[in-house]
Order: sequence, then structure tokens, then C-alpha cells
Amino acid sequence: MTRKKKSRKVINNGTARLSKDKLRELRALKEMRTKKKKKGAQAGNRNSQLLKVESTEAKGSVNSDKRVGSKKQVSLTPEAVTAQPQKPQVRKDLKPQAVLSTYKEPELTPEQELEQLESDERLLALIERHDNGEILQGKDAKYFNAKVERHQQLCEILGLDDDFEDDEDLLDDYMNDSLANEWLDDEDEK
Repeated sequence: MTRKKKSRKVINNGTARLSKDKLRELRALKEMRTKKKKKGAQAGNRNSQLLKVESTEAKGSVNSDKRVGSKKQVSLTPEAVTAQPQKPQVRKDLKPQAVLSTYKEPELTPEQELEQLESDERLLALIERHDNGEILQGKDAKYFNAKVERHQQLCEILGLDDDFEDDEDLLDDYMNDSLANEWLDDEDEK
């Protein structure tokens, strides 16, 4: 393949020429476009400030500079308040739209209340601390005593025995005399 050297010559065809009608349309479109709103100060702003000052002096003492505050005089001593604030007018023709009432907790059955007590995490943590031999004080002790007392009341209402029978009574039911004698004899021999 042969190499062709790049040239800088413009193509013979040149740019396309537009008809007069097409040029008119393009110019009309360009004129119809709205100019973008400029942000910030214009170039040469320092020079234009001088022109504005001169024009404001001619108009009067109207201050267009926003940095300059109000010229209204302010009293440095407090003035006595003569006008009393108006009381709001009570409209008696209005009626309340809602009726206010106190919130009543739904009553729980003793079974539900007992279940709540047994699943109370704070109470379970306090029971564990009590079982470890820690002495409860203050709010914890009051809460613990109240909940344990309520638990006992609910157990009595429901007929549940919270106290287990003695271990000896349970063993007596399951053991007969012959087994007990064998165990006792073995201990005596040793």
C-alpha cells in the first residue's frame, strides 16, 4: 500500500452557499432566541457606580444602595406602652368537634396478666439479681415487691400452687419400702 502525504489544501468544493431565503430564516431564528440572564456584576462595575451616584443625586435623596440602613430615628429610651393588647374574642357559637376522655387500659384476664408478669424482662432481671444474693434498693425493690405480690395474688386466684411440695413427699410417692430399705442398708454398711 502506498503512502499518501497529507496536504493542507482546502477541498475544491469549499463551503456550501445558502440561498437568500435560507439566510433570512437563520437570521430570524437567531434574533428570536432570548438572551440568557446574566448573573453577577457587569464588567466595569466600579465605573458604573459613579454614574449611579450622580444620577441618584439628581433624583433626590433616594438611596438605592442596600448596604446603607434606614435613616429613621430610633428612640434610645424606652417608651411607655399606652395601648394594651387586645384580648382574643371568644366565639360562643362554636361547638367542640371531639370529646376528650381519659385513656382506660384494656382489662386483662388473670391468665393474660400472669403471662405478662412472667415475660416481664425487667422483673426477670431483678429476680436473677435477687437469687444471686444482691440486695435490691430504691425503685428496683419497690417494683420487685409489687410485681411478686401481684404474681402471688394471681396464682391464688387461678388456683396455681407456686410453692412446690417438699422433695421428701415427692420421693415417698415414687419409692416403695423395699427400695428405701436397700438404700438405707447400703449406707449403713459403709
